Amino acid sequence: MGLSIKRFATIAVGYGLAKIATSLAYITAMGSVASSIGFVSELDFMFAMTLASAVTAAGVVVGVRSGRLASWQLSQIPAVLALGFGFLLGATQVLAGFPPVLSALVLGALCGFSTTILCAVWLEVFVAQADAASAAYQIIAALAIQGVVVSIVSSMPAMVAVLVSIASLAGSSVVLSWVRTAIAPPEEERTLERHRGSRFPLLQCYVCMFVLVGVIGILHTSVLGSSSEHIVGDVRMWMPLAVATGITVVLALATMKRPNPMGIYKACFPCMLVILSLLPFAGELLGSLVGLITITCYDVCGMMFLLFIVERSRALGYSSYMLSALYMGGSGLFLFIGLSVGLLLGVLSADYGFSLLTLLAFAAIYPLVIGLVLLARRAKLPSKSDGTAGGPSSANSLLFPESVWRTLRPGPI
Repeated sequence: MGLSIKRFATIAVGYGLAKIATSLAYITAMGSVASSIGFVSELDFMFAMTLASAVTAAGVVVGVRSGRLASWQLSQIPAVLALGFGFLLGATQVLAGFPPVLSALVLGALCGFSTTILCAVWLEVFVAQADAASAAYQIIAALAIQGVVVSIVSSMPAMVAVLVSIASLAGSSVVLSWVRTAIAPPEEERTLERHRGSRFPLLQCYVCMFVLVGVIGILHTSVLGSSSEHIVGDVRMWMPLAVATGITVVLALATMKRPNPMGIYKACFPCMLVILSLLPFAGELLGSLVGLITITCYDVCGMMFLLFIVERSRALGYSSYMLSALYMGGSGLFLFIGLSVGLLLGVLSADYGFSLLTLLAFAAIYPLVIGLVLLARRAKLPSKSDGTAGGPSSANSLLFPESVWRTLRPGPI
């Protein structure tokens, strides 16, 4: 594999511990809730977390574009301190004397900031490794560790989850500190030739991921307070995580050389389309099966996207900070939009008597179809007549201009 077994295992365990800490932070709202049932354990927490993630990601993008944030310069220390402090606040209920909204906003902001930074610094480790296969196997092993531990801890008392989270965070930070001294950063930026024809597929993957995140948000908040709340409220989050982890391990091993989130989306689309189409007719009968299937599809795509970011950063020479920031920030923004749309659907159903499950089915299926249509499009093939190395069609250029693509690379435009 190119690495000693000891180093390989240490990095895999370290990243697995980081994933455990960030997963439990999301599921338990930084230790402030005792139950891990439902997609979103605390709504105000999630609104703050998504916005904080988007703002943090934007800061990373600006730092890379301005040249102030070069490879290996993003520190994990602020994120580790923020996440650890948030767990302590949530577990000790120090903010209990303040309005609940304020407590949720503080914890959500700390979580969104720290998870975004930790994702960026860890993925950079895998991009910097000389052996691509070793890096991929480490990510797969880490995801398996996360799936097993989180599934077990989620059924234990809340304080156990907090203690495991803090211990995992401390362990991962120690490993990351060691790794960043053991693995030499690249001496200079790579200057790989970047064909414009490779950019549109990259955009497709990101958009499809964001669509899935938005649909999850719509599905959650639209049923809150209704007779259909059990669709999401009865889903124990460890169950889809466990199923998704097993599926991801198989898919990752099968697509080791070129992980393809677009293929995963195409496979998930029929499952989600069928289950969402049945909502208006058999929603009460299907119950939490709807939530279980949709969140499993999302988890699989999200896990595979980590491998995809590492592979694309290595292959195209794009900044791993930038790609991970776009992933975390975009996901946070689209989840915020989805949660907001879901609340609006609930209001429309209550005020105007529309069928909630029918509204939900249309609102969820429509963006999924848009994602599928986007996947059906192809970037323009290289043309000898125009002397270019290939690029997207004029419509695609309007959708995602050249100036936006160039922000993926550090240095002045």
